[in-house]
Amino acid sequence: MKFRSHAHRSMDAKGRLMLTPEFRDQVYTDSAEGLVTLTIFEGNIVGFTPPDWAILEENLAKIKNPSRSLRNFIRIIISGSEEVHLDKQGRITIPSHLRKSGKLDKEVVLAGVGDRFEIWDKRAFEALLEQDFDDVSEELSQSGVELPF
Repeated sequence: MKFRSHAHRSMDAKGRLMLTPEFRDQVYTDSAEGLVTLTIFEGNIVGFTPPDWAILEENLAKIKNPSRSLRNFIRIIISGSEEVHLDKQGRITIPSHLRKSGKLDKEVVLAGVGDRFEIWDKRAFEALLEQDFDDVSEELSQSGVELPF
């Protein structure tokens, strides 16, 4: 896992968002020029460093004869993507079409989820935290994952 934890952030009127120092370090570890690919997924913005974005694209390209729904999913993920660079202050600028798709306002949550980070509207992330995840225990078990708690 590369990106971990979460942080509350404020996005400015131009859509600029300051990454946490740990996230900035990870971006620069994977991309000397500070490149990140942003796209929309499940109502939030997802950020990938170049190596992980390449893996995603390679995996999607391997799918033979995808259904119409899957083709549309791939269409949205790829066509909605945008490459952005960290600026000198360690900020990324979230393009307006992604801010609109993610329903992002000024207050957001930056969440690290392993090979990527997500940018959530603060209220949507707080609603996620209130969910009960008892319904995933069977799926975890079927996947061979045992949690220590």
